Amino acid sequence: MQLKKYQQKVLDSLRDYILEIGKYEPEKAAGVAFMIKSDKQYNWAPELGSNPFICIKVPTGGGKTLIATHSIDIVFEKYLGERNGKGLVMWFVPSDAIRTQTLNNLKNRKHHYRSLLDQKFNNAIQVFDLSEAKAIKRDDLENNLCVVVSTLSAFRRNNKEWLKVYQDNGSLMGHFEGLDNKDFGFLDKDKDGEIKYSLSNVIRLHNPLIIVDEGHNIQTELSFDMLKGLNPCFVLEFTATPKGQSNVLINISAKELKEEKMIKMPIYLENKTPWQETIHAGITKLNDLDKKAKKVKDEYIRPIMLLQAEQEKENTQKIYVDKIHKFLTEETKVPAEQIAIKTSKTDTLPSLEELSKRKCPIRYIITVNALREGWDCPFAYVLVSVSNLGARLSVEQTIGRIMRLPNAQEKADQDLNSAYIFATTRNFNQASEMVIKGLKDNGYEDIIPVSGGVSVQAEEFKKVIPDEKIELPFINIKDGNTLRKLDYVSDLIGDDSILKNQSAEIDFHVVDYNMVEKIDIGHEGKLLRDSAGKLNLIYHYDDFSKDDLLNWLRIKVQRGFISIDEMSSYLERAVDFLLKENKLSKLSAHRYQVKEAIDKKIDEITDKVTRNKFDELVSKKLIKASGEGFVFSNEITLLNVFPNKFSKHLYERASKMNKEESDFAYQLDGLDNLAWWFRNPEFSGFSIQGWFKNKFYPDFIVKTKKGNYFVLEYKGSHLKGAEDTQYKEAIGKKWAELAGDKYQFELVDKNNLDEVVERISRS
Repeated sequence: MQLKKYQQKVLDSLRDYILEIGKYEPEKAAGVAFMIKSDKQYNWAPELGSNPFICIKVPTGGGKTLIATHSIDIVFEKYLGERNGKGLVMWFVPSDAIRTQTLNNLKNRKHHYRSLLDQKFNNAIQVFDLSEAKAIKRDDLENNLCVVVSTLSAFRRNNKEWLKVYQDNGSLMGHFEGLDNKDFGFLDKDKDGEIKYSLSNVIRLHNPLIIVDEGHNIQTELSFDMLKGLNPCFVLEFTATPKGQSNVLINISAKELKEEKMIKMPIYLENKTPWQETIHAGITKLNDLDKKAKKVKDEYIRPIMLLQAEQEKENTQKIYVDKIHKFLTEETKVPAEQIAIKTSKTDTLPSLEELSKRKCPIRYIITVNALREGWDCPFAYVLVSVSNLGARLSVEQTIGRIMRLPNAQEKADQDLNSAYIFATTRNFNQASEMVIKGLKDNGYEDIIPVSGGVSVQAEEFKKVIPDEKIELPFINIKDGNTLRKLDYVSDLIGDDSILKNQSAEIDFHVVDYNMVEKIDIGHEGKLLRDSAGKLNLIYHYDDFSKDDLLNWLRIKVQRGFISIDEMSSYLERAVDFLLKENKLSKLSAHRYQVKEAIDKKIDEITDKVTRNKFDELVSKKLIKASGEGFVFSNEITLLNVFPNKFSKHLYERASKMNKEESDFAYQLDGLDNLAWWFRNPEFSGFSIQGWFKNKFYPDFIVKTKKGNYFVLEYKGSHLKGAEDTQYKEAIGKKWAELAGDKYQFELVDKNNLDEVVERISRS
């Protein structure tokens, strides 16, 4: 399944964060890496020690489960590489409905979630519910990645399942053979001081990765205490609505979901009374959508209506479920087979798979609040609420059920890109406010009222400083008689063999834990814990031959610009070099570390080749900073907007900034000699392509009244001198040198800020 841009952005951020962790002492690495990557303070959870506790914020409908599935591979490869893709993942969900859905998808080998895990972990995957996990075998954990799916509540002391998790279980005895009590103080003991044969102790022993779906549910002392009891090595929460102590590494906006055609937007709202008129209006809209859906070529859409009753129990003062069912069948003549009921007591709703089939007749679903979580059908277009919209519970989660756009593809008819809510109320403004509140409760923070409903906040911002035809030159290459943008692959790599005749001397070291190369868990009764809280377990692995190791590396180590033959030849030379100092069994046991070492070497070689090529092109005067350039349009699109306005910003609003950057921006805004300044947004603004693969997007662009340009990169003091920062300064200075006297580049931090501002004020 092709990832959306924002989904890939989340995974890239997680990968970068984990790589940053590796640069610091384990006791503080989780916090320092977070502050560097997010520009926010890190909230330590004392119950979790120094283990990373990270939150990913994705609105409802953004594919949190898909992202979480990809995240497992990233954590096990980049953070837990020594486990060779074996061990334990505890996957917690907020409700039984979501537990069933997640479990079924992860167990189904045809489902893309499971297919993804099978591909990443070489089909060595086992998935358990909590009852199955109580009989988990030692071999299961030693030879596979085991995923246990459970609700959070099952591990709380007030739940009857808790006793089964924490009590002695003779079938788990094999996990604890040979363990010495004195080396396992973190395991539960019985009254005689002996290790309990409990599932909770098995989990503790394996120091799991913990994934929490709707992670805001863990923000209680009881839940943190429960997590502490599971002895995690890494906690990764996914939620639409983070709580205050969540360490939000990345925040995905509703705009990004809309841009990727994931959600229906705008949502139109109509208020009607009495309740019978509300339903009639909803049916009229549903029939209209149905006619339009039938005209869509090559795509099957059957619009469905959700009807939200006030309660299930019969009550003459309330609009209850059976009253709505009777109204549909008797008053509006809806065939009974088109109606399903989903409540706590009655469930005639087919599975999502069945509901999506052409033969399924269902067009109306009556509920109260049973569809608030764990139900997701893109065909749901219309929500009719005859319950009191002022009651928070009635709307906050149900709105999320009509958000997904079928097949995540924009439709030619705009009506099929929108959703519709019909409410029984006389006050449209109140209804609109409750809908916005409900959407915000689903993570859609950037929602505002629009004509007839609600939508994402305006994305387009106009240029407000009069300056025609502003253009900044890219780094270009001379191609015949023309200049075009420098291309990393075609111009700096081309058809040359990157790895041919390059050194295959790999810098590979494994920390000596005084453990044998291949051991059973608990062999000799000793496990060591590093200061980051990870247990140094070595799981069973297949005895690799040299060919097995090479085949594994060919799959894991790839570059699109290096041919299979060239890469295979290099990998063979690299393995031959490693075998001079290491046994094959050691390389096999630590193959993820081998992969990381080879990846690092290939990156170093590539960077050296592209730098030399860049310098060669410069010396031949084929690299210019003239010709094709970045043109500042009359409008810009911003996904994340700084809340305050400025007097000299080129456009109506500026892109988001952290505190240090905004303080600097206010100083720029106050300079008398400035024509304008611009907060340059990443991925859509002005960029400099250098000898590294990724383009460099400087933070600020300034133009003085004399026509001089300053391109500025602001770095916090903790990043000054970092390798990435050194590259940005080098390529920025080279761009300015090539562009000419009117262009300057400056790397700005707290130490030289006043000096840079003074220089700009005199230009």
